[in-house]
Amino acid sequence: MQDLRSLRHFEAVYRFTSFTAAAEELGLTHSALTKSIKQLEENWQVQLFHRTTRTVAPTEAANKLYPKAVELLAFAQEVRHSITQGEHELRIVCGPGILENLIPSAILRFVERYPKTRLSVSTMPPHLAVEELVQRRIHLLLYHGASLAGVPHHARLQLRSIVDEAYWMIHRPGHPTAAQAETLADTLELNWAIAGFDELFVRSLPEEMQQVLRQKQIPQYRLLSQSACLDLARQSDIITVLPESAARRVIACDGLEGRLHPGDFRFVVAAAVLRDAGAEPTVEHFVRCL
Repeated sequence: MQDLRSLRHFEAVYRFTSFTAAAEELGLTHSALTKSIKQLEENWQVQLFHRTTRTVAPTEAANKLYPKAVELLAFAQEVRHSITQGEHELRIVCGPGILENLIPSAILRFVERYPKTRLSVSTMPPHLAVEELVQRRIHLLLYHGASLAGVPHHARLQLRSIVDEAYWMIHRPGHPTAAQAETLADTLELNWAIAGFDELFVRSLPEEMQQVLRQKQIPQYRLLSQSACLDLARQSDIITVLPESAARRVIACDGLEGRLHPGDFRFVVAAAVLRDAGAEPTVEHFVRCL
């Protein structure tokens, strides 16, 4: 336990590159924190920081230790929570379209088997989300397969394709130009609101398509909410896209209109976990619920 406490102190000093700032965050005196780090260095027989009167710089050993320390501290926190609370928390990060189109129904199926497991689902850009996964602060990523193919640490991920659907264009009834957009070139003349549409996905497209999208500044409205995109489509001539299954539900129940997008774009969702994380039953079951 002493080493674990010292690792927590090390993580703070490394992150701030300052004993003073780290001590303030940890609620320790400067001397107590210095003593803790010195004890860790003596126990492990390694120097972790180069110290001067003005600077604190991590050594090569500290650079190697830091990611492992973060993983260990996160795991220790999860173990503590599961023991003291008698529950497990499953932490997921995904794209905004996935959050609104797939997650709610999956949660309803998931809780039938794991009613005591808490779920935390959030959204962020995929290149940031994969860092959270590598640091073991989350358990599962759900993004468009093209986005995950371009993230850092891709070789450390185990990917599984779980959804593959065509995209549909969604617009208000009587939209003046949507019915005339018969080709991909036609659709590029429209105003678009799209949930997500991250840069990694754009880079997966053919170079010619990337140039066209950037020249025409598509999408004009990039939002982190599928519902907000649908509201814009409902109240204006802005068009959005949905995967086919979600599009059919919206058309049937929400008074909007839509049809197959003429471009060769597909809603291809992949689940990603760390290759060396081991099989986690709740993660496996949640993926099946999707």
